Amino acid sequence: SSDCRPLASTMAPAEVHQRRAVSVLPSATEMLCFIGGGDRLVGRSHEDNYPKEITHLPVLTGQRTTFTTCGDVDKQVSAALSSGKSLYTLNVQLLKELKPDVILTQDICSVCAIDLPTVERVAAELDPSPQVVSLNPQSLEDVLSNITQVGDAVGMQEEAAAALAGLRDRLGAVDERVAAWRARGGAGDAGGPSVAFVEWPEPIYVGGHWTP
Repeated sequence: SSDCRPLASTMAPAEVHQRRAVSVLPSATEMLCFIGGGDRLVGRSHEDNYPKEITHLPVLTGQRTTFTTCGDVDKQVSAALSSGKSLYTLNVQLLKELKPDVILTQDICSVCAIDLPTVERVAAELDPSPQVVSLNPQSLEDVLSNITQVGDAVGMQEEAAAALAGLRDRLGAVDERVAAWRARGGAGDAGGPSVAFVEWPEPIYVGGHWTP
């Protein structure tokens, strides 16, 4: 029978290009690291602080507002939006130097992170132009799908699928515990405890679809 081992030992393994990713969205950063792609990240947003292993990376964004009080910040934000100004800055020169293949961003909220049009405009000016992946979940299921989306973008489809399977197992365990609690009469006539999710205290803003 033939033996291909000697031939294989003389051949250098093909080099596989590892896609370089920049994230200007903390949740996307966490997703990338969750599937094991932290080594693909070459730049981050000013809001990224988790996991701690990525906090040494170059920061690409900054905020135009200055925190004083919650009420004053709300006024600053309203004034900027009414004048059509972005609330965030993007270091274009640094982005060029990092030469990303992928930029992870969002199109849910121009108050929460840098806006998509700015990211797309800058990306179009780069050579080569990186892939812009915008995450816009409307539900918990969409958040889970975003993990697949991030995995596809950086060439880690199998890793993303494995991480997603683990999350679904955890969700299944939660569903089982809630079902058991309800079966014991835990919900009662009132349907369980009432919870209010307040995201900003002055004025009061409740969480929207971006907090599924």
